[in-house]
Formats: sequence, C-alpha cells, structure tokens
Amino acid sequence: MSISPELSEVVDFLKAHAPFDRLRPALLEDAARQIEIIYRRKGDVLLRIGQANPALAVIRRGAVEVHDAQDRLVIQLAEGESYGLPSLLTGNPVRNRVTLIEDGLIYLLPVAEFRALCAADAGFDQFYVRTLEERLRGGVESNAGNAMLATAVGKLAGRAPVMIGPQASIREAAQLMSAHNVSSILVGDGERMLGIVTDRDLRNRVLAKGRDPAAPVLEIMTADPASMDVGRPVFEAYLTMVNRGIHHLPLTRDGRPVGMITTRDLVSLQTQHPLYLVRQVYKQDSVAALQDVAARMPQMYALLLGSGASPDDVARMLTALTDAFTRRLLQLAQARLGPPPMAYAWICFGSQARSEQGPHTDQDNGLILAQVPSANAANYFEALATDVCDGLNACGYPWCSGDIMARNPAWRMSLDAWQHCFRGWIGTPTAQALMHASVFFDQRLVAGDRGLFDSLQASIFEQAAAQPLFLAVLARQAVAYDVPLGLFRRFVVAREGEHRDTLDLKAAGAMPLTDVLRVHALAAGIREPGCLPRIDALRLAGKLTQESAAELSAAFRLVLRLRLEHQARQMSASQPPDNRINPDRLERRDRDALRDAFGVIRIAQTALGNEYAVR
Repeated sequence: MSISPELSEVVDFLKAHAPFDRLRPALLEDAARQIEIIYRRKGDVLLRIGQANPALAVIRRGAVEVHDAQDRLVIQLAEGESYGLPSLLTGNPVRNRVTLIEDGLIYLLPVAEFRALCAADAGFDQFYVRTLEERLRGGVESNAGNAMLATAVGKLAGRAPVMIGPQASIREAAQLMSAHNVSSILVGDGERMLGIVTDRDLRNRVLAKGRDPAAPVLEIMTADPASMDVGRPVFEAYLTMVNRGIHHLPLTRDGRPVGMITTRDLVSLQTQHPLYLVRQVYKQDSVAALQDVAARMPQMYALLLGSGASPDDVARMLTALTDAFTRRLLQLAQARLGPPPMAYAWICFGSQARSEQGPHTDQDNGLILAQVPSANAANYFEALATDVCDGLNACGYPWCSGDIMARNPAWRMSLDAWQHCFRGWIGTPTAQALMHASVFFDQRLVAGDRGLFDSLQASIFEQAAAQPLFLAVLARQAVAYDVPLGLFRRFVVAREGEHRDTLDLKAAGAMPLTDVLRVHALAAGIREPGCLPRIDALRLAGKLTQESAAELSAAFRLVLRLRLEHQARQMSASQPPDNRINPDRLERRDRDALRDAFGVIRIAQTALGNEYAVR
C-alpha cells in the first residue's frame, strides 16, 4: 500500500536514525502514522520537572538543552536524538527541564505506541535502555563526545569517496551520486583531487541556471576544495567546516583522497563537546547573548581536561573559541557600522596566535589597513576596534595591560606603517624592540584580507633573514632565562613572600622554550606561530634532529599540561588562575618529568647560545 508524501518523509527520517533503522518496514510505517509533529520556538520549554511524560520525543530539527533541578546542564541533544528517557522508561515524573536552544521540529510517539514497539522488537527496547544507562553512568554525556575530540578524523569516515574524471558530464556525475547514494562526488583521477561537486551544486549551478547536463563536470565543480589528512583530530575537521561554511570535507592520506565526512557525521558531536560553543557563538546577535555563551566556558574547560584530549588540543580548542568570539564581534560591529571603507586584516599576537591559550588570557590584537585611512575611515575603524575589544572584555577576555589592542591607534594602521614598525625593530633591536618581538613576532590572521597579512609576513621574514644581528640579540634574550634547576636537579623556588616554595611554569618553562623556537623559526623562514608546528617544521627542514624534536615536543606538552591542570584546580576552588605551582605537591612521576623538561629547555638554550655565540 502506498503512503502519502508527508508520511514518507517521516519514515525516511526515522529509518535513518537508530533504533528505528532496525524496525521492519511495516512496524516503522505503523509507528510513523502515530507520530504527532510539533513546531516550537527557541526558548520554549518542552518538558517541565514534575510533569508526566506522554511520548517518546525525537528531535527532527533543532537542538535542546536538559537542565536538572539545580539548573545544571545535564546534556545537549540534536537532530535524531531523544530526550525524556528516564521518565519514559520508568513511568516516573519528569526530573529534568528540557528547553529548545534553536527553533525546533519534534516528532512525538505516544507512550503506548512506544511500549508496543519495545515489546515487538527487543533490540529497539534495549537501545533506549542502553542509552539511558550510558547517560546516567556518564553524568554529563559530553564526556563521551569529548573523548572523541582527539580521535583521528579518518575513523569517522566510512567508505572511500566516489570519484569521477573532470571531462565526464554533469549528468554522469549526478547518476553516479545517485547510484552510490552520496551527496557529493570528487573530481579527479584517483590519485589527485581537482575539485568537488555536491548536491547543492547540482541544484544551484545546474538546475537553477538551466545549464546543459551534458557539459563537463569540470565547469561546475568547486576547485581545490578544503581537505584534511585522515590523521588530524576530529575537532579540526569540525572547525574547518564551521569556519568555511562547508558541509563536505574530503579526507586525504599522503595527499591522495581516501574518504569524506559530512556535517551529518558530526551532528551528534556538535552537541557533545565544547566546540558546540563555536557554533553557538556565530548564532548570537548581541554582546549580552555572547556573554551567556562565554559563561559556559569554565564548565566546558573542565570537561575538556577530563576528556582525554591532549593539552595542546585543549589549548587549541580554547583558542578556537577566542577566534570565534572575535569574528562574531567583527560581524556585529560591521552590521552596526556598515561595510568597511577599505580592506583590513584583524590579527592576533602571542598565545592566541600560537593557539596556546589557557582558560584566562587577555587580548593581544591589531588591525592592518589597506592604506592610510581618511578621517572618516579612521573613525570607522576606531569604532570597529572599540566594539570588538570591549566585546571581548565583556566576554571574559580582559583588555591587555600593555594596551596591545586594535582599539589603540598605535596598533591600528596601514600595511606600510606596520612594515615600517617591524623594519625599525629589526634594524635597531633596542630593549623596546625586543619586548615587542616577544609579542608581535608571533602573529596570525583571525579575519579579513589574507593578502594584507601575507604581505606583512613576507616583509618581516625577508628583513629578519637579512639582519643576523637582530637574530643574535633575540637569541641572547632567549638564553637569558634561568631555568629553575639547581645542583643535583633540585627545583629553584621562591624562598619567601606570597609565592614561597613555588615556581612560575610560564616564565620558567613556556616562555624560554617559545623564545628559543621563535629565533630558529625566524632564521629558517618558518611562518608557523605555534611551538609544536615550529618544532615539526624545524625537524622537516633539518634544523632539529628527530630526537631533539621529540624531546622538545614532550617538554612543551608537559609544561602546558601542568599549567592547564593547575589552573583548572584553581578555578574549581573559585581562585583566580595563575602559573605558579609547588613542585613538591606534584606526583612523583610529574615531578621527575618536569625536571627532565627543564633540562631539555636548558639544553636548547645552550645550543642556541652556541649557534649565535651569545651567553
């Protein structure tokens, strides 16, 4: 018996999601006929504490948050997932409040029909029992998703990508996509990827424009699409797709396409880990709304540390949130002020540029303008920068104590003026120039015109390579840090005052290593700002041995982990986070490893000093 298009849509959705995908067709159609479809707005409460739960709720579109009686976040759920399981399975009153955080479409299957399906299919029943057990055991289901953050993205990809040659017709590409039931196809020769065509491209570039389907697929493909190596972590794929606004991401191994992931592959992940906040940031339309998102970051930070993600991944994810807040504030500022009068590049410095931020980091940013601004243009960019910097401060990123921010006109200037600044610092390495080098020479584009940023980078590295005196002075500064190891590898700690018996992990470990690597990177023309990417690039360039690179990477990760864990403990105790630890309070394994890390940093300083004949 045929079914209506409306019912067919419900059936198609259900059979694409567990556990409905295991039901016999007749059972599935019977269930679909009983479903009530409701539409609710963002902020609507779907279940209230104490009420009876009348139905199994399946989220068709949108997302919900579940809060307990103490208003603590229990879980976030999205398309294809169900809420209200404890009350549904036990028959007890609802114990958590369920609220839509996006406009949503919900499928409601009456409890009687739900129980009939459980009785008819044991696997259907066990799916919900297991799901409830996992949520109860995990407390906050985010932990399961967080554990996947560092997982290689290749593990999410299923079959190999479907490929077609560039001279094949558009019709052949569409037929191949249909035959393989995929929403995208790669254009290439099997070894080399030239482009990608998605179902959206077929609608927008072919059907909507009346293009001849016999034309070669080369004409409608997106050339040189974003791609990612299968070994990269899942969260990088998520960020790439969100920031670029794409729904398909080809995966490669040694440059060859081997897989494909889509937003559908990441839909549950979006609500189960801190990078869900990135998506939420881009949806907010005011600073006040962004503050609400920022208020959830401490809890997410604690979850991250307990997720099994590496310390550098944690720092990169925290930095990704800073980037997202910055970009959204720029968008809001432009919506208020109108389009910018010229091209610009918003850049960041320091730990944000290196993607090494912790939970409490101030701002370091600047603005490159395409040319010297007129009075009106200067007023525009002053307002833009003030909006963004003040918005970041409101969201928990304090103003820079040294005023290194785009709202300061000293760091909001034309490309020529920026190049002049760096030319002066490099050509005349005064004490102030060295202070600036420790901040400004680690830089990264956050938003705006990449050409402006690339031009500044090119001039910096060209000038640095031509000024060995500047590199030697930088090297002298890098080796001047005293690593806190004394005789017999004893830690050197403060002996009096409020910091008695402690050492500063940032000043004693992170900063000297960062400075050493910066000198090597400038000398070798390596533009990567982060410590770990610099180490890897130096290894590939033959500037570091495999053994030295491994030791430096391990030292960096250990110091970063100890800093992040220390700050998490302080935050849980409602103390302001800092970088000072008492090494005697570390576990013996970490204490010994920290001694080794400081030893590695000292050796790196010595090698740099020998290379530039400085002490």
